[in-house]
Amino acid sequence: MKKRSVCLMTLSCLLSNPLIAQSTGGWVVSVSGGTVWTKAGKTQTFFLAPEIENTYAAKKNLGSTGAGELFIGMEKVLGSVLRGQLGLSGAVTGAARLDGEIWDDADPQFSNHSYHYRINHQRVAVQGKLLLNNEAGIIPWISGGIGVSFNQAHEFSNKSLSCGVFPVPDFTDHKQTALALTFGAGLQKILNRHWQIGGGYTLADWGKSSLGRAEGQSMNSGLKLNHLIAQGILFNLTYIG
Repeated sequence: MKKRSVCLMTLSCLLSNPLIAQSTGGWVVSVSGGTVWTKAGKTQTFFLAPEIENTYAAKKNLGSTGAGELFIGMEKVLGSVLRGQLGLSGAVTGAARLDGEIWDDADPQFSNHSYHYRINHQRVAVQGKLLLNNEAGIIPWISGGIGVSFNQAHEFSNKSLSCGVFPVPDFTDHKQTALALTFGAGLQKILNRHWQIGGGYTLADWGKSSLGRAEGQSMNSGLKLNHLIAQGILFNLTYIG
């Protein structure tokens, strides 16, 4: 009887330790939010029609926008101090703005127009995270993911920079499905056996995006990018069941 009481007391003490209590793993739900920065754009020269060739000279200004992410997955013990999480994540961001100038006849002496447009990004990805416990309850982690992105290029607009020059036709909105890659690193703080808070750095390749053809355009497509890199800081609230 006395041995049984000692065992029960020992088990109770172990479970009250947040590091030990989480060692068996379980469901993980994490909500993240923060700000990401982009410096996107690519100078492109192409024909819109047999007799019309323009250069779209990108400015690559640094811009910021909000971002949010939801992760749902499972946690598993991988070693004495290492744990892993694997699941699905969904992310959404505000609009990244891209700016530049249009050179008529692909000649910088005829920089007669300025332009801008926006790209909104959403993605669904398989995401994994490795976490390292320590006695202080501060958990370093790294993460990576691969998935599908949905990039909406929209609101292309241009205006004349010279008197007597009329704006050129605007490219149309277009949504592109592409490959998305993510990487992250940060720290978690254990609050109790179920709840954690944390934050970290995130790097994401949104993948390809493109605008549709302008009115009267007979050759090529609108402006397009093969990659759009976003870096940011996200803070999270995590529940472990």
